[in-house]
Amino acid sequence: MVKHLVMWNFKEDFPEEQKEAVAKEADARLKALVGQIKGLTFAEMKLNKLPGSNRELLLVSDVDNAEDLAAYQVHPLHVAVATEVIKPVTCDRACFDYEV
Repeated sequence: MVKHLVMWNFKEDFPEEQKEAVAKEADARLKALVGQIKGLTFAEMKLNKLPGSNRELLLVSDVDNAEDLAAYQVHPLHVAVATEVIKPVTCDRACFDYEV
């Protein structure tokens, strides 16, 4: 299994009161991809509400293997969520993938 972690900050001018709505929409749309994209077994988006972190938004995904991760990253359904929900309001993307 491969864990795929991606973190972002919201753009500086993005309204604080809209951050939770973005996180919830992204979470719902990404969870809906489980079973639709080969190898994707888990997806969850979290909004940071505690001090001390240097990122505001976190995606945790599990895929079966590295090949499935590569396919997931370019899959049109995944790209749509990134393009429509996440990219317009975020910056400072950081990613970390590892095998379990």
